Amino acid sequence: MKTTKIKFKRTELGMIPEDWEVKKLGDAVTFQRGYDLPIEKFKEGKYPVIKSNGLAGYHSEFKAKSPGVLLGRSGKIGEPMFIDEDYWPHNTTLFSKEFHQTNPKFIYYLLKTLNLGNYNAGSAVPTLNRNHIHPIPIAVPPLCEQSSIAKSLSDLDSKIELNQQMNKALEAVGQAIFKHWFVEFEFPNEEGKPYKSSGGEMVYNKELGKSLPVGWRQGSLGEVADNPRRGIQAGAIVQGTAYIGLEHMPRRSIALSDWGASEKVISNKFRFYDGEILFGKLRPYFHKVGVAPVDGVCSTDILVIVPKSPEWHSFVLFHVSSEEFVNYTDATSTGTRMPRSNWEDMSRYELVIPPVGVVNAFNEKIAPLVQKIRANILQSRILAEIRNPLLPELMSGKIRVPVEAR
Repeated sequence: MKTTKIKFKRTELGMIPEDWEVKKLGDAVTFQRGYDLPIEKFKEGKYPVIKSNGLAGYHSEFKAKSPGVLLGRSGKIGEPMFIDEDYWPHNTTLFSKEFHQTNPKFIYYLLKTLNLGNYNAGSAVPTLNRNHIHPIPIAVPPLCEQSSIAKSLSDLDSKIELNQQMNKALEAVGQAIFKHWFVEFEFPNEEGKPYKSSGGEMVYNKELGKSLPVGWRQGSLGEVADNPRRGIQAGAIVQGTAYIGLEHMPRRSIALSDWGASEKVISNKFRFYDGEILFGKLRPYFHKVGVAPVDGVCSTDILVIVPKSPEWHSFVLFHVSSEEFVNYTDATSTGTRMPRSNWEDMSRYELVIPPVGVVNAFNEKIAPLVQKIRANILQSRILAEIRNPLLPELMSGKIRVPVEAR
């Protein structure tokens, strides 16, 4: 096989491949400020647009064609977003009005390397001015190589996105099964049929004001779960330990896919272990509840919840991540500006305790779903660790990708 040695040339950007060009960003893509039409100019359209003055309309004028790239122009600036369907750019954004012999997805990835947040043209409110970013020098490969670079990075992102979508679906399945078994009482009977609708015997519970399956009883969360307070001082945390703060926890999702480095921790934390349940107690209405995918330490504004025995894990998880439980913790939280819930009140949360056999069957059904969510998170983490250092290397030409035949 014949190989060709890659030649480089010296430019204002440093050494780049000989067949690449140095251009101004504005010569590769033209950005336009999004629109802020007077309310009387809004026409009937499909998507509502909220204007900066609080008025809303349905915007059908100035619809931008896809594919495109959006940049935050005011407030949170510089972070690009790739859009693959026609869209209505708002006045707080810059949008790609025209690409000049460039691949839109390549431009999206290139923008992620330019640190556009440093081009703040505002004062109190950060602002991104297109006239300030258009002159930025960039290295531009031939169009066919742009497409290959974009595909290599996009394939990694697509797999990460697929994992996220799969996790949402898995969680929805778990929630549906939980509701079917423990709210509607349609858990499988001895014949594998739905208990209540198949004529399963029900007994009225005066305290709860409803009928329960035979053998079920009124109880509390504290009967089946604990809150171990494993405090650890910042100086005792081993370097490389995962750190989860409230900022890492998504709302309404048990998939905790983000965490930071313990090296930045400067105050005491709580220790947690893989599979334990984390509950954000500060402003509990934010609904931050999830399963730890790794061992680590967490903020003291996060409660660690552990079932008293393994078979109760799925039962506890879907109770404490339910809308009903979060509403309860919000109602019992203390503090006005920064309300916090506490384990003492949480442990008193009333629930229906089923026989251990039903709990075991539920856990055996749900545990594989939770493990798959964890596996997807760890795989996505690895893919991101590959993508992040690869991005600047591809954009500088230090790493080349095969150009697909067209």
